[in-house]
Amino acid sequence: MKVDKRMVFLCMCFIAMWQFSSCLGAKDCLKLHNLTSSKVEAVALTTHFAAVPLDVKCYSGCVIEEYFGDDGKIDLQRVGNRGTEQEQTILAQCKQQFDGVNNLGRCDYPYLMLQCLFMGKASGTIAP
Repeated sequence: MKVDKRMVFLCMCFIAMWQFSSCLGAKDCLKLHNLTSSKVEAVALTTHFAAVPLDVKCYSGCVIEEYFGDDGKIDLQRVGNRGTEQEQTILAQCKQQFDGVNNLGRCDYPYLMLQCLFMGKASGTIAP
């Protein structure tokens, strides 16, 4: 399935705009990781996480950092009622798939969670 790269970037920006007082915005995260939106857009949604540049994966973590619990995993309580019911369901499924994986780099988990969410939204389900 081909997914528009701009759509992926816009989805990342949308998630970044889920307002928290101390949340960095997408533009701040781009600057922090010395990235451009073009570099983020250049990564196809279906790219295996091991092939995604580290700075792009860490950017993913930056834009959703306020949603991490003390365990370093997405906390659905912190996400709250943001997003649609479908997005919340898909995110819960993504958590089931990735929360127990322990051999990931610190930026792999956030990237995988966003990739799972976006691919789940595009297909209506997540792959096991």
